[in-house]
This record gives sequence, structure tokens and C-alpha cells, in this order.
Amino acid sequence: MELTDILAVIGLVLLALGGGTFWSFSTGVMPGLGRTDADTFVSAMTSINRAVVNPLFLLPIFLPPVPLVWAGLISSEAPRGWLLIAAGVVFLLGAIVVTIAGNVPLNNALESSTATAAASRTAFERRWNVLNGVRSAASFGALVLAALALVL
Repeated sequence: MELTDILAVIGLVLLALGGGTFWSFSTGVMPGLGRTDADTFVSAMTSINRAVVNPLFLLPIFLPPVPLVWAGLISSEAPRGWLLIAAGVVFLLGAIVVTIAGNVPLNNALESSTATAAASRTAFERRWNVLNGVRSAASFGALVLAALALVL
């Protein structure tokens, strides 16, 4: 097995883990929290946002572009290399940039809010869910690109 293959598989696995996290929030966590009252929602999201600051959560969220782009750059096969680079860039822009520029500021605003729980939730929930949908879609797109690179 070549270094390109190893890096591509590592990138694919990290994409699946990171994208699965976003998907789980979209399909389970947020709908479940959506059924709670405002106090419970704010308390739970604040607790979740604190708990996720750990390597096991953050590595698959921030690392996938590294092995994917690296594999793409050293690949001797043009279509495969371009697909791996595209997968890394799609994830970088659609998941990492959206996380840093959108979701994290919303998380921080929710935690530091002095408004009522209902007002804090209103300012947070819909915007956060839309951004998480973008992250989920970008993750899926990147995963498809990386998988195509591995089968070509």
C-alpha cells in the first residue's frame, strides 16, 4: 500500500467521523433538544459546547483536509489527486470555516448571553441548525469525492 492510499483512507475515515458528528446533531441531538423548554435547551447546549472541546471530538472536525490534500498532492494519478484535493477543500470551506465563522461564535454568544433563555434560544437555534446543515452537506460531498478517489 502506498503513502497516497494510507493518507486517503485516513482522510476518508476522519471525514466519516466528522461528518457523522454533524449528521448526528442534525438528525438526533438538535431535534431532541428542540422538544425541550428554553431553559433545558440553553443549559444542554452550553454543556455540550463545553464537553466537545476535546481531542477526540476536535480531530475529526479539523484534521480531514490535511491527509486528503497531502494525498492529492503526492498522487501520481491526476483524477484521483484532484478528487482528494477537492474533498479536502470542500470540507475545509463547508465544515471547518463554517464551524469557526458561524457555529463557534453562536456557541460563545449562547454561553455569554444575559438575555432570557427563551431569547437566547431564539437568537441561536435556527441559525445554528442551518449552519450545521451546511456542515453536514459539505461533509457528505467531501466524503463522496474522497470515496470516488479511492475507487478510481
